[in-house]
Parts: sequence; C-alpha cells; structure tokens
Amino acid sequence: MYVVVAAGAAIHLELFDIFSSYREGTADFILNSSMNNYIIYQDSFLHLIHHEMMYGYHWSEYYDWYLYSPSFPFLIMPFALLPKYIGVVVWCVFNALALFYGIKLLNIEERKKVFIWWFVLQELIISIQNVQVNPLVAALFIFTFVAFERKKVGVAALIIACSLFIKVFGIVGASLFILYPQRLKFIGYLIFWCGVVFFLPLVFISFDELMKQYMGWYSTIINLHSTNVNDFSVMQLLSSFFRFSLSDALRYSIQGTAVILFCVKYIRYKSFGDSQFRLLFLASILVWTTIFNNAVESPSFIIAITGVSIWYIADAKSKLNLVLLILALILTSFSHSDLFPRYVRDNFIDPFTLKCLPCFLIWLKIEYELVFRKKEMPARIHVGK
Repeated sequence: MYVVVAAGAAIHLELFDIFSSYREGTADFILNSSMNNYIIYQDSFLHLIHHEMMYGYHWSEYYDWYLYSPSFPFLIMPFALLPKYIGVVVWCVFNALALFYGIKLLNIEERKKVFIWWFVLQELIISIQNVQVNPLVAALFIFTFVAFERKKVGVAALIIACSLFIKVFGIVGASLFILYPQRLKFIGYLIFWCGVVFFLPLVFISFDELMKQYMGWYSTIINLHSTNVNDFSVMQLLSSFFRFSLSDALRYSIQGTAVILFCVKYIRYKSFGDSQFRLLFLASILVWTTIFNNAVESPSFIIAITGVSIWYIADAKSKLNLVLLILALILTSFSHSDLFPRYVRDNFIDPFTLKCLPCFLIWLKIEYELVFRKKEMPARIHVGK
C-alpha cells in the first residue's frame, strides 16, 4: 500500500507537469511546477559537483530557496543521477518505505504497528504530494530510537548526524541518549560522525568552497526565520487565538518555555528503564520538533502525526485520549486534504492554525504523563520479541 500510494502520488504530480499549459523551462512553468521541491533537491547535487553556490536565487531552475545543508546532496545523489521523471517516483517511494520500515522496527505488537501504518497514511500522502523529505526525517527519529534500544550507540550517533544535516532540528534525536548507558561513548561517536558528514562535500569541492556553502546555508536559515509569518507552529496558534502580534521576543519566549517543559521529564530518571516511558519520550520528540518549529508547513506534520500514533498505542486507553486522537485525525490530517471543504480550511483551519491544535494538546498530555504518572507503567504495553 505504501509503495502504491507513494508511486501513484508521484506519477500524479508528473502528469501535471507533462500536460502543463506552459512550455517547460519558461518562468510560468517553473512557478507552477508540481515537482518543484524535487527539482530543488536534484539541482543541489548538480550545483555541488559543478562548484556552484547552492543557496540564493535560482529562478531559472526552480522557485523558493534551497534550505538544506551542503551535505544533503549526498542523500539525493542516487536519485539525481536518474532521469527526472523516474527519480521523483523512486524518491517518493524511498521516503514512504523509510517510514514504513521505521515503524516496522519498533519493538511493539504487530497490531499496533498496523494501526500506526494506517493512521499516518493520510498525512504521508500530503507530504508525498509535496515531494517532501519529512517522511524520511520521521523515520530517522525512529531509527535513532531503535538503535539506542538495541544498544548500538555508534549507529544512533550516525543517524543523528545524518538527520542534523538534512534538517537542523534532527539534533533533537540526541535527547534520547540520556535514557541509555554508554553516554560518553555516544558523545564521542556523535562528534566523530558530525565531523565526517560536515566535511563530506570535500569529495567534490575545495575547503574554501565548502565554507562559503555553509555560510550560505546559515544566511538562508536566518533569512527564512525573519520572513516566515504563516507557519503552523504553536507560536502562530497562540498568536491567532489570543490576538497578539508575534514578535521575535515572544516567539523565542514560547520556544524557550517549550524547551524547559521538554526537559522537565528528565527528573523521572528512575523510569528510564521502562519501555513504555521511552516510547512516550519518542512520541514527545516527534511532536515537539514539529509544532515548535519556526518554519513548520502542512507537509511537515507527518513527523508530528507519527508521534501522535505512537503516543496512542503507548499510553493508557481512555475516552480523553480517543477524543484527542480523533481530533488529530480530523483537524491535523484531514483538514489539508480533499476530504475537507476548502471554505472551512481557508476561513477557519488556516487563520486559526487549527492544524496544530490537536498535536499541541496531545504533546501537553504526553509531558504530563511522563512527569506525573505513577511509576507502574509497563502493564498496558506488551512488547514483542
């Protein structure tokens, strides 16, 4: 099902471009291309090997900016070497299967994996339709968790390093290391792998060129923050609900408070050995990194909704949890699909950032459970072999 959905969504996008009323290569074609994100990814590799700056404006190739690290082209390289209309299908299938197998590796009952696979599918479709890398990012968080669970701290460090150089918030996966032994060994591995991934582009370019690329990345991220005003973050949610202007100071204050709340659960160090506690911790990471992101878009919520589904199978069953789950399905997943009336989305969902609301409420519930719940947690979750 994941292969069919991903390939089908990619082919659907291709047909829009193939039968576009604009001639390929013109400004109108580029502006209206359904495959714009993939062209950004693909051209990043071409820019790297041709010693060109990846950042800044490339309006003759695509609209929008390249936002990823100078090392990202190594991820896209196998796909960029394929013809465009084949590469985009393989890329979309690869992202879907990464998330599928990430969930499959979780050490939980099969029926719970099946629930997660189906629950996240609609949000996966939204992300695939935008040719996003977010399903892979969600998978990397899960792969990190699985590596820690299997006591492979070197592998966990490598995955986190790769996540960081895809999207900066991938470093949040490192917050898991405190739950496990061999902490110093992990830190050593993380420093090593970050260094390797940082300098990876030297295979194609000089050191001076690499430093210019990193400066371009830094400038682009800073500029994105200063110009982004229509995200789906908690900061935007609170601003729309309470009718206050969202200044940088307020945005940073909300994010700072969120960091403190995120870290409070570390006081429950005696629960680190509890598998259910660790699963909820993973769910917290997946939701938190999405809803407190300055530049979160609708397709980014595949990361949060994966966390929501993991929370639901790990937490106690209750009417409140079921209501929150249904709310997430309707407002988060369905609100930006063709299943939802456009009028409602344009006049209520987006203006009030309601896509984020269920995930925010669920994240608060997760934090409450992790900090205040009783120590006896394992009875409700049956971990498979």
